[in-house]
Amino acid sequence: MATINIYRNKLKAAARFMAVQDIRFYLNGVLIESNPMQSRIVSTDGHTLFASRDDAKGDNEGSFTGIMPADTVKAILAWKAPHKSANAAPVILTTSDDLAGEHRAEWCGNVCVFRLIDGKFPDYMRVVPATLEAGISFFQPEYLLRCTKAAQDLNTSAKGFFDFKCAQDGTGLAVFSAEAFAVIMPIKTTVADVADVAWAREPLPAPAADEQAAAA
Repeated sequence: MATINIYRNKLKAAARFMAVQDIRFYLNGVLIESNPMQSRIVSTDGHTLFASRDDAKGDNEGSFTGIMPADTVKAILAWKAPHKSANAAPVILTTSDDLAGEHRAEWCGNVCVFRLIDGKFPDYMRVVPATLEAGISFFQPEYLLRCTKAAQDLNTSAKGFFDFKCAQDGTGLAVFSAEAFAVIMPIKTTVADVADVAWAREPLPAPAADEQAAAA
């Protein structure tokens, strides 16, 4: 059995990046990892990935790895706070020693029982960029909007600002804080060049002589 503390604002941000009715059923939820030192929440739809951490501060017990299904995530996020300060309270997960058994989530008097998704979550650590450079990539606007909303969820910026840079392979890294970030796959990695816009610095080209004669 393990006891895990997670926070609804990070769960809400993670929910924006999890898959929806994907044939890869193990993506239709969020990965929870925990030990007495740290808890992590990770989600991905194969094109974007979100990850966050919280230092345990002595309130976690045991070790746990499992995928919480999307329905459970949505149920937890639908709970109403009895008062404003309650939003800072952690959701307490109590897990069964039998991973296939029932697990429990509690928050401010709300309780739900759930079962984990029986699948293997992708190795998220291998897609986290190790180095960054000031390169140019192209991304789906929807993915960047997810990052804006996640930044608002995490209260890193009321306007949804976040730091963003590209890795050498074109992957985008959106950093919300030292405890949360998102990785975005590019749609292409063609590097823009000033030659592509040089035409706009010049007047319209003059018509050819035969075109001028025809116009006359």
